Amino acid sequence: MRQRIVESTARIIGERGYAEASVARIVDDVGISQGTFYRYFETRQDLFDIVLPTYAERMLTFIQEHVDAESTGIEREMQRMKAFLDFVADHPWFARIVDEANVQAPAGNDAYFDRVVNGYVRTLQRAVDRGEIVGYDPEDLEGIALALLAARSYYAKVYLSSMGHVGKSRDAVLKGYRAFVERALFMPPCR
Repeated sequence: MRQRIVESTARIIGERGYAEASVARIVDDVGISQGTFYRYFETRQDLFDIVLPTYAERMLTFIQEHVDAESTGIEREMQRMKAFLDFVADHPWFARIVDEANVQAPAGNDAYFDRVVNGYVRTLQRAVDRGEIVGYDPEDLEGIALALLAARSYYAKVYLSSMGHVGKSRDAVLKGYRAFVERALFMPPCR
């Protein structure tokens, strides 16, 4: 039941925003009473603060399942991006949850960014350790992770906004992302 409430809330937030995700709307969507809702969550805010971290874990698991463990360098990064776009296509409301969370669910937003950014930094560090990324200091990796996450987020919005309208949007997004990331990370620095 708890999971059903979280899933319903995620869809409602994605379609209408956090402000319109009232307990009444959520329980109506799930088909439960408000009393049942409050057995699982003390407040609506408690629910809001777990929605984004819950879907962050789902997203990260999905990406991990769609990346070949043997791939390296730019090919590995492109597999991650493709999996991210596939996740976003399956959960088109995810971008709105992320966008509004910093104001409407700050604790959930902090947990999301802590998990996602730190995970990406570890991923980049492994690429550095394997010699796939060179020319960056370890303290640069958090800034790089943030830049790549911001690029992914924006690419996802463009991709979602053109779904059903522009058949080649996915290819264009992936081509642009590859050109950017390949030059920024996976080419040796000029001397």
